[in-house]
Amino acid sequence: MKFISHIIFIILVVPSIWISMCQANELAKVPVLDEGETKKSNLLHIPPTKMLPINPELLFLFTQLKQKSIEKNKIEIALAQLTLSTAPLNPAEQYLLLVAQALLKENANDKNSESRNSNNSSNIIALLEQAGKLSEQISEQQLAQPEFLQLHLLLADHYARQRKYDLAYLEKKSYLTTYNIYRKNKRIAMIASLEQSFEVKDKKANNALMESQNKLKIRRVAEVQDEKAAQQYNFTLIISTGIVFVLILFRQLRIRNKLILLTRTDALTGLSNRNTLFKHGEKMVSSFTEQPEELSILLLDLDHFKKINDSFGHDIGDEILMAVSDLVKETMRSRDLLARFGGDEFVALLPFADSNKAKAIAMRINEKISQYDFSSLVLQSRVTFSIGVATMADNKMSFDDLLHDADLAMYQAKDQGRNTVICYQNISVAG
Repeated sequence: MKFISHIIFIILVVPSIWISMCQANELAKVPVLDEGETKKSNLLHIPPTKMLPINPELLFLFTQLKQKSIEKNKIEIALAQLTLSTAPLNPAEQYLLLVAQALLKENANDKNSESRNSNNSSNIIALLEQAGKLSEQISEQQLAQPEFLQLHLLLADHYARQRKYDLAYLEKKSYLTTYNIYRKNKRIAMIASLEQSFEVKDKKANNALMESQNKLKIRRVAEVQDEKAAQQYNFTLIISTGIVFVLILFRQLRIRNKLILLTRTDALTGLSNRNTLFKHGEKMVSSFTEQPEELSILLLDLDHFKKINDSFGHDIGDEILMAVSDLVKETMRSRDLLARFGGDEFVALLPFADSNKAKAIAMRINEKISQYDFSSLVLQSRVTFSIGVATMADNKMSFDDLLHDADLAMYQAKDQGRNTVICYQNISVAG
């Protein structure tokens, strides 16, 4: 499944990356502005809000966390000291501190088991989402710095690990959008710096530099044309690969659905298995707390089934189990649930059935089974059931209690000669 997760992540994210590359190519085609046009564009640019100061120790921790091997204990101590520092941290420092904690957990992720990785991934997401809430108090220019952009990449990675591909795509898109802002601000800052330095130089040097930039731009335009053709080829290749991966994904999902069905049903009879029985039984008990007397349960046990296996073999025994399961299903109502409890035992959940209705259904089952001709299975004797019936007495009963009462009633039916139906309420009254 991890392989499928990476496939879906590639299909979701690659188109956004390709769009960003195309936007960068279009930016490269913009002609070089002369000095007057550059000053005019700077006048239209709205300066960002004031950038918050960052503790140098925090920035140094980021440098250490990006290394392949880190001294985890020292970094944990340093993070704790920053967290417990008496000097209050501004929103930007709090943001980076949370991201640093997430990076530290990310580094520990590779050494943990898969189950611990899942929990650790949830913790990392919680830290990063907490940091994201602080972004409203930080300027857009500062959020575009590489240290702050790390949040979107980490979130995208861990959302993908948890199969939250829509959120992963949005975080990747936010990263690309913010990174473009960073590039734009960096370009504006570079132009402003060049203008400041050119003001102290003569006009001739400035013109020579502008001419050099124009020549460089012409060469870049030629390179961009070649890159664009290569990108179109790569994009076609990616789309084709994506289609193949999607087809493989659908096939894997179909196999997965079949496996899920096998985990919920009994392989021999096709009925619900023990796990499914307990899951539905607990839900039904909780839903009938206001009308407990309207929920009943049948515990059916084949009489002398061990003798049948010993006399005719386990293959014949399996044939009988499949036959009686079909017969019982035909007798049950559409709302009822029939499950194989184990071996030769079956359990039927009867919602909206009091003790009398449940007993009537059980008697119909016994009558149908006893009248069925099993001679085709080389079996001359009849097949019969001993059935115990139990009904919820009050809303404090659990499903285990109800199943236990039906089991006691079934054993009472065995003691009374088999091929009979006994209600637990009759036993408790007699007792």
